[in-house]
Amino acid sequence: MPAIRISEGNELAQQPEPFRNEYELQEILAGHPVLLVDRGDSALVTISREFAFEGGFADIFLIDSNGLPVIVEVKLARNGESRREVVGRLCDYLSAMGRLTPDEVNERSAGLLGETFQSMAGAEGEENPEDWLARLKSNFASYLRAGQIRGIIVLDAAPDDRIREFSYLNEHNDLDLRLLVVERYRLGRHEYFYHSRFLVSGEADPEIKRQRLRLRSIVEKFSKMKPPIFSTHAARENVRVYREGWPTAVHYEFSDWKDSISIEIQVNHKEYPTIAGFLPKLREHLSTAIPDTQRVERVTDSFGWMRL
Repeated sequence: MPAIRISEGNELAQQPEPFRNEYELQEILAGHPVLLVDRGDSALVTISREFAFEGGFADIFLIDSNGLPVIVEVKLARNGESRREVVGRLCDYLSAMGRLTPDEVNERSAGLLGETFQSMAGAEGEENPEDWLARLKSNFASYLRAGQIRGIIVLDAAPDDRIREFSYLNEHNDLDLRLLVVERYRLGRHEYFYHSRFLVSGEADPEIKRQRLRLRSIVEKFSKMKPPIFSTHAARENVRVYREGWPTAVHYEFSDWKDSISIEIQVNHKEYPTIAGFLPKLREHLSTAIPDTQRVERVTDSFGWMRL
């Protein structure tokens, strides 16, 4: 949760002070890109504001210290476009950026991209600036070709339905899409404290999203098997599946691992010892029935649960 304090001040106001307009918030973000950095991210450098595309102008164009391009769209919550329109516009800009060459990007930024590369490579403490410059340019070109461009929507406030919609969009594609809220608190007459919070953050590895999509597909197919009727309860890394008529102490759990999906039968053996006693026999049967590339394990934990 990055925060910056502009000038000196005394006590922090209890309620955030609204921004007069989107331009004001854009100016703060362009001048202080640390507010756009999530935990684990590389530092960002602002290239330009109002970066031109055929369909419009992106509010802020930045790169990180590795050369990753970043596009930021800013909207105030009271603006009606803070809903679906800005999401569609951001996706259009990400797509358009991926079709440009590094030279075209540099030209549209009036040469600021090239100047920034030179400045980053010549920063104090950097060894072999020429090699670093070549690496930055190569990384940037590779990101463009691969369509790896981070997109951030910045609001001053976000209702729950906006967070839910954006979370769904972020999880169902391979883009690095993020939703950020920036709040401003008055410290004095001309003194402010700015605080940013990522409500929806990106994934470092796009494969994680594909695995989760695969997990949801498998659970969906399983849940539609009739009879019986199943209900699901999804968490970030697993999904519990309950069969109609069964107690909640007896259920399935699907989990998404790095290279596989596991399916467990979970039983509270203290409440249902007879069912738990059946699991060892079921394990023997499954061990011979499923392919050798799979494995069947039975685990009992200290909380009273037995898992197959």
